[in-house]
Amino acid sequence: MKRVLALCAVVALALTGCNSKKDTGGNQPNGDAVALLTGAKKAIDEAASVHIVLTGRDLPDNGQTLVSGDGVATHAPAFKGKLTVRSAGAPIDAQVVSVGSKVYAKLSFSPAYIELPPSQLAGLGAPDPAVLLDPAKGLSSVLPTLKDPKVKGDTREGAKVLTEVTGSVQGKSLQGIFPKASADQDFPSTFKIDKSTKQLVAATITGPFYSGATSSYDVTLDKYGEKVEITAP
Repeated sequence: MKRVLALCAVVALALTGCNSKKDTGGNQPNGDAVALLTGAKKAIDEAASVHIVLTGRDLPDNGQTLVSGDGVATHAPAFKGKLTVRSAGAPIDAQVVSVGSKVYAKLSFSPAYIELPPSQLAGLGAPDPAVLLDPAKGLSSVLPTLKDPKVKGDTREGAKVLTEVTGSVQGKSLQGIFPKASADQDFPSTFKIDKSTKQLVAATITGPFYSGATSSYDVTLDKYGEKVEITAP
């Protein structure tokens, strides 16, 4: 009887150890990561709109850089929100509307919107923000091309359980969003995906977005599918 009880205890401990390992995640097979990334791309591509917040870190002091962005993008394609760029060390804030293949900006010192050619935005390190939800060039396009994807594990944020996927984004796939990103470099990245909705809720991408510097961009996504109408100002 004692031997039976001892055997049961050993089995119970072994099962507990297995369950604990499964819960903490670790580096799970990349098949799981690919499935998560594929699901996250589908969620973005099928959403009528997504609210996106983008924040740069460790940006070079000189030159022209995209500092931050906050707005709603749709598959029209269209965007409405705020962009901040830095030129020669000075930040420039602008309310931006992009619709009908045209970009309009209202600077903090300007009384009205003016039309900007997308090439001028690219020179500032910013994309035409309407491209953010483009399945071929926007945020979702980098997900299926992630190199060496791995599931790192799960974390809880309030009621949400987020699965963290790590890997490297190829620079050439970033140039639709970050025009100055080095095309031939890899960018170590982390993506957090809501386990229940399959939606991408956060990402951090690090690398040579600008010559001579290693910078990071933190991106958050929420309010998937809200009804939004964006018109030219």
